Amino acid sequence: MRLTLFPDDNQLQLRFDDCDEARRFFTDARDQHGFLLHLEHRLKPFQKVTVAVEAPPVTFTAQAEVVQLFPGSGMVGTAFKLDDPAEPLAALDPEKPAARPGGAASRQTGARHNAGRKAASEAEISPFFKIKEMNPTERFRLATKASRQERAILLRDSSPQVLLGLLNHPRIEDSEVLEIIKSNYASGGIMQRVADSRKWMSNRDIRSAVVRSNKTPPLLAIKHLDALPTRELSVLAKSGQTREQLRKAALKLYLKRTGRPGM
Repeated sequence: MRLTLFPDDNQLQLRFDDCDEARRFFTDARDQHGFLLHLEHRLKPFQKVTVAVEAPPVTFTAQAEVVQLFPGSGMVGTAFKLDDPAEPLAALDPEKPAARPGGAASRQTGARHNAGRKAASEAEISPFFKIKEMNPTERFRLATKASRQERAILLRDSSPQVLLGLLNHPRIEDSEVLEIIKSNYASGGIMQRVADSRKWMSNRDIRSAVVRSNKTPPLLAIKHLDALPTRELSVLAKSGQTREQLRKAALKLYLKRTGRPGM
């Protein structure tokens, strides 16, 4: 499958080699309640797009909505949900007359292709739609063994239990741990779990994020102040955003290290 996005026209063009390839794609999209594409252009959540499909000799359009974005390096994973999942399959029904190739719709999309923006050439079914149907306990169980793509979705989960499950994943990466710490849904228990790990706390960014987070119990944050560089202690001591108990402890340690009588 080849795809081209025309963001100014809110149109996504999908071109398949034949009807069989298109039928497999839209059958999976129906069963999984949507599909995932990797795009160079970032769309907006809940943005409506027209999907123009070419599957020789058939051409048709369908309506879809952006339901979630997964930014990556250079590309943005974009999950779409079809307004009517049965509509594309009906258009591809071999018992129905095939649309004539070279018609007005085909000429229009062909002209746009020359000026359109290229996107990735691969598409897949997103686990987002499967995960969306799970309850928190099921998502927690999945989190402990999730694939990289599933973890990218679960990192945005609103349940602290699910985020804690991710921390129990044997192959979780430091960048993912940092994202959990910075999540709006992180809890004091999550901060304690991270702080108890010598491996994770050896990472400067993670250590700093744990100390700075308002979700971290003050005494736990103060415990790890000594591992921060002097310059960061100075920032914490001067910042009006730092919790008072932590700010005073950072100031005291800063003055001790620098031998200064005051700030």
